Amino acid sequence: MAEVRRRRLVGGSFEVCRGLALALVFVVVAVEPAFAASVRIEKPRRISLASPFSGPCAQGDPNFTPGVAVETSVAVDPRDARRILVSWIQDGHASDLVMASRDGGGSFARIFVPGLSACTGGSPQIVSDPGVAFSADGRVAYFSGAPFNVLSENPFTPAVGMAASRSFDGGFSWSTPLMVQPVTNDFWDKPELSVDPRRPRVAYYAFDKRLAPGYTSGHSLLSTTTNRGRTWSAPQKLYDPHTSDSWPGTSTILVNRDGSLLDIFVLSSQGGVGPSRIMAIRSVNGGHTWGEPIAIGRSSGLVNDPVSQNILETNTALPSQTVAPNGDVYVAWTKPGERNASSKIAIARSSDEGRHWSRGSLAVRGQTALPAIAVAGDGTVGLLHYVIAPKSHAGNWPARLALATSRDRARRWSRRHVAGAFNLLTADGENYRGCCFVGDYIGLATMPHGFAGAFSMAKPIARNAIDVYFMRATTSRRGG
Repeated sequence: MAEVRRRRLVGGSFEVCRGLALALVFVVVAVEPAFAASVRIEKPRRISLASPFSGPCAQGDPNFTPGVAVETSVAVDPRDARRILVSWIQDGHASDLVMASRDGGGSFARIFVPGLSACTGGSPQIVSDPGVAFSADGRVAYFSGAPFNVLSENPFTPAVGMAASRSFDGGFSWSTPLMVQPVTNDFWDKPELSVDPRRPRVAYYAFDKRLAPGYTSGHSLLSTTTNRGRTWSAPQKLYDPHTSDSWPGTSTILVNRDGSLLDIFVLSSQGGVGPSRIMAIRSVNGGHTWGEPIAIGRSSGLVNDPVSQNILETNTALPSQTVAPNGDVYVAWTKPGERNASSKIAIARSSDEGRHWSRGSLAVRGQTALPAIAVAGDGTVGLLHYVIAPKSHAGNWPARLALATSRDRARRWSRRHVAGAFNLLTADGENYRGCCFVGDYIGLATMPHGFAGAFSMAKPIARNAIDVYFMRATTSRRGG
């Protein structure tokens, strides 16, 4: 995300948004061993390689840090689960890249998007916020990212644009990016590209604009393609809160089973350091007009180490969202605890296309961050997330990955260890964000009988500065 390094105040408790409809309260439970035994997690494999960039192309990037790989996105072809894509930011901001697989993640090829950044033959100096997706019929794969120039006329922020590229061979080659929003001396932020699950030619590209001089207010925008990404419509305003201290971030378009659209976003306040509201708006006419915002929940606070005085340098309130095969909509986000000893992942569910929401939470011993939610083809709900120790000891702040699963629509959960622990204090990119950063999001994608996920870990597990690892989980007897 193209934004200044930020610090947030410790603390903050969960508050129910006014107007929040509560049709059902989920039950928070501990791990159930018998239930968890039905989920098989393959040992994660490191898929990031040594730094591919050096020389003149990296000189324009003040954040250039070889070997740093963060902010993962994962996509699985809905017609052929052997085709998998993973993307992330490489070497600070030198470029986003894509890893493509034809064998279900058994092997990956590293692919560059031509012309995306100076290091891949383009003019933008650096790139951020990668995302990948497959169309409903698997014929086209999409990539989205935010290229920008750090030497802009704007003294406060880089000049940013919104890029989209497409592939017709499963992600093994990509078109030169089409600029959905050309690079200007404006703060365009957090692209989110999503596909229509029933109309293979249709995809949606949402992003936001943060306004000068403080960049603590703004609005979101939406562009649509109806020809598999060959062209995109002129961006139109999606949601404007009309406030001086908040903006709708990480807007993501979901398509309900009745064809209506649902935009899930976080309404950040106080420059991103204040309480955040998780919101939704609906459209019943293809995005031409949108209804009034619906409150889903709130989040505040941060993940911190009281010993070293470091914080997890990320936006802990960014929601993750998905539509289940039965049409249920799920949204997950973090609720850091006040005393570091325990925190929660909030989970909201809607069974009526986002009109009303019920909520629950998954208790986490210690601290937690960056939940990614998905629903497998067999209906199993999955939550991939970091579990972080309450504090460091002797220079080690342990962090690991866990996968929580539910077979009863997020009422009861089981949790399985995935990977780690690594030392979060070593997740320091020198020129890139400092300690402690593993990205603003991680990826979890639906498979017919399981999940595919990707995430970052630092030393002592990582071989490079910060590496990306790929995992698969099988949730039923048939293979993923």
